[in-house]
Amino acid sequence: MPIGVIDYDRPKNLATTPTELEAEFRVTTTTANAIKTEWFLTLDPNNVAQVSTVTITAGTTADFYAIQVTVGTDVHTYRHKQIASETATSIAAFLATLINTNANVQAQSSGNIITITSLIPAQAFVLSNADSTTVGNVVFATTTPNSGTVLHRKIADATLTFTANPAGFPSVNVSGNWYDGGLVPVLKQSFGPLVGTGNSTIDAIQTAQGVNRPIT
Repeated sequence: MPIGVIDYDRPKNLATTPTELEAEFRVTTTTANAIKTEWFLTLDPNNVAQVSTVTITAGTTADFYAIQVTVGTDVHTYRHKQIASETATSIAAFLATLINTNANVQAQSSGNIITITSLIPAQAFVLSNADSTTVGNVVFATTTPNSGTVLHRKIADATLTFTANPAGFPSVNVSGNWYDGGLVPVLKQSFGPLVGTGNSTIDAIQTAQGVNRPIT
C-alpha cells in the first residue's frame, strides 16, 4: 500500500528535476529467522487506482458467496458459506478479510458494501461472480476506473537474517539488491552481507565490513 511520497532523481543526472512520487514497501517472513523488505516506486504520480464495490445481500443458511479477482493472468476466488443468523454485514467483512490476502488489491467493508482498490495505480482488475448460490446477492460496480500506464516497479530489496554465533551472541546478517525498475526488474547491484554481533552499533558494523562513511 502507498505510504507516502519521496523525491526521486536518476543518480548522477543533475539535469533531471526530482519529482514527487509514491513509494511503497512490503515486508515478508517466508524464510526462517529472516525478514525481507522490498521497495517499490510508482513512476507516474498522475496514475489513478481503480476502485470497485461489491454489494452483498444476505440469502439463506448454507448459501455461497464468491468473488473472483483477476489481475492480468493472476486469478483468485474468495468464498464464504453463510451460517445461521449471519447478516450481509458480517458476510461482507469476512470476504473483505479474504480479499486482503491478494497482493494486488486492498479491500475494506462498511455495512454490506466491500470497497476494493488497486494497490498499483493504473493497474486494472476484474471482479466476477464465480459460483455464488444467488448471483444477485453479490453485485459489482466500478466507482473509479483505472487511468494511466502501469509503471509501478521494484527498485530494491534487503534481507535481515538473525542467527547466533558460537559464543551465543546474536548475529544479524544484512544483504540486498538494487534494481533497474523496468517491466521486469533487472539486478544492477548487490550489497552485503554486512554482519553485526551482539550489541554492535551500525558504525561498528560498517567499519568492520570496510564500508567507508562520508565525514561531514
